Amino acid sequence: MRFELYNGGKFVSRGVGRHPTRTIDSDELIYVLNGELGIYEAETPFHVHAGEWLFLRRERRHGGLTEYARDLRFFWLHFRDTEGWLDRIPQHGRAVDPPRLADYALSLLSEQRRIGPDPGSQRLLFQLILREIRRSIRELPQAPRNDTALTIAADRYLRLHYGEAIGVSDVAAALACNSEYLGRLYRHCRGETITSALNRLRIERAAKLLAEAPLSIKEVAAACGFNDPAYFRRQFRLLHHVAPGEYRRLRSIIHCNSR
Repeated sequence: MRFELYNGGKFVSRGVGRHPTRTIDSDELIYVLNGELGIYEAETPFHVHAGEWLFLRRERRHGGLTEYARDLRFFWLHFRDTEGWLDRIPQHGRAVDPPRLADYALSLLSEQRRIGPDPGSQRLLFQLILREIRRSIRELPQAPRNDTALTIAADRYLRLHYGEAIGVSDVAAALACNSEYLGRLYRHCRGETITSALNRLRIERAAKLLAEAPLSIKEVAAACGFNDPAYFRRQFRLLHHVAPGEYRRLRSIIHCNSR
């Protein structure tokens, strides 16, 4: 995704006034930390609660629906979506991990306030914010899957053994079924391949280790079932939009800034 990042801030209500009515030439992300923000865009009303985000599009008139509540607090970030990414996601949604998204936003604002701020670090932190929003969209409750006993067993096996050097054939052998049949059935019921599900579980574990464990990138990859560090780096970037080393550095920044 491509974007131009401008500026941001944190709004803390004094219990008076409401969001101004205006039309601006940048896109805006609002993430509510506490309370409820009543706001509209064009003719669409939104009530954004704690742990929820809202995107406001440039050149669209927006303004407050209600007076600011005394307990209202939210982050705002102005940017420009240059490739139409906002057209492909929900305008309003709830974060799957509110503290993490708030950490990223706080760290981005801290970086902006530094003497000689690093634009590269700001862009990476904004990418992590957008990545959290994408993850939230992906993990929102959906209609029940058309699961079968076999796909449920396959998913259970992946969760138990993802740290080992396994592949589709190993899963099929453990379940005593044909690997091609299992692969087609899993993709039909789950909307992703067994390999994709396996890599996702491994990368989720790797992200936790990078943030918390004093291991090298190669050791993290091996601990999560990746024999090829280069393949691990490619898969990590696909899900997190940054390299493993940059992810670790940004998590270190967040830890320092949020004490």
